[in-house]
Amino acid sequence: MPAGPSTLASDLARGALARRPIVIVEDHLFHVTELLAALAAAQPDVAPQLAVVCLERRGPDTERAVAEWLAAYPGLLVAAEVDGRPLAGLSPLDPEVFASAPRLAARLAAALRPGGLLVQDVQLQTLTYVPADRWWESIYLASTVRGTFPERPPEVRFLSNKRGYEATFGRDLLEAGFDPRDVMAKGDLARAVVPTLLGHLARRFPLELTAAAAEGRLPCLRLGREDRAEIEAALDLLLWEGDDGALDLAGRALTARLPLKAESHEAATWRRLIDDRLASVSGSAGGQGVAVTEIGERLAPEGALKAEVTNAAARHLHVLRGRLADPSAIVTAGHAYRLAERLAVGIVA
Repeated sequence: MPAGPSTLASDLARGALARRPIVIVEDHLFHVTELLAALAAAQPDVAPQLAVVCLERRGPDTERAVAEWLAAYPGLLVAAEVDGRPLAGLSPLDPEVFASAPRLAARLAAALRPGGLLVQDVQLQTLTYVPADRWWESIYLASTVRGTFPERPPEVRFLSNKRGYEATFGRDLLEAGFDPRDVMAKGDLARAVVPTLLGHLARRFPLELTAAAAEGRLPCLRLGREDRAEIEAALDLLLWEGDDGALDLAGRALTARLPLKAESHEAATWRRLIDDRLASVSGSAGGQGVAVTEIGERLAPEGALKAEVTNAAARHLHVLRGRLADPSAIVTAGHAYRLAERLAVGIVA
């Protein structure tokens, strides 16, 4: 999670997806543990869509809890004030965020995707700028975060374990632009909290990006349809599957966006090339390139001789290379075609 402004394009360019559709802000370790377990029980692959901003102060308990979260939920991002060893997915939290509302608001905004969901505990006791007798004024932190998104502002939901509220709490919520119904009981994880979070994810981010950069495979990221232009500007080749089965090939490596017929030979070859590139960085089976004979046999007449099969594949690849600003982005080696390792590629479905 970066400390400054971030875009999906810059995240992908760095080979790290630093913003998430859901950001959870909490100052009690136990409540984070409970919420993560409940989310994972309902949707086991949800962790790469989550960032946790842990506002418990540094100490052995914090370090132990953070390490346990990251080990239990691969792909999770955590920002916390810790002194322990570096861990994948951990971003140290600047102590200034506990004393400066603008610093914390900026950090939260940098962690959150446009159109995402900010889930914030109402009573954040470790923040020195929130009066203890007016604990609900932490809602203005969420209001500031929301205001940093001129387009596609995030939704906000508050968490509380209080049974009653001070008389001005509801009025202050309304004045800050929130609905009192935005407050969820922490003890109602299964019936209210988890369905709200996962419902937002399904509604606002219905698509999934599988991608790889030169540095390796990237965590699967949920996308909204509004992310299309940004993600196409971030990747060299992106195969976008439409709701109606139509395919588009886009990205920086192309001379122009390319609509494809789903059943066409060109669509099949691009998909095979991108699938091969994804497999080559994931350690799974495959990733050895797409055999010349595999492509040629698909194109040549049945019973064609080897030379005719090879020529059919070569002619086909000549057409594909012609779509690229740099034809060398498709490499021929070992009797197979493959995408150059420098390319960042992906599939959205």
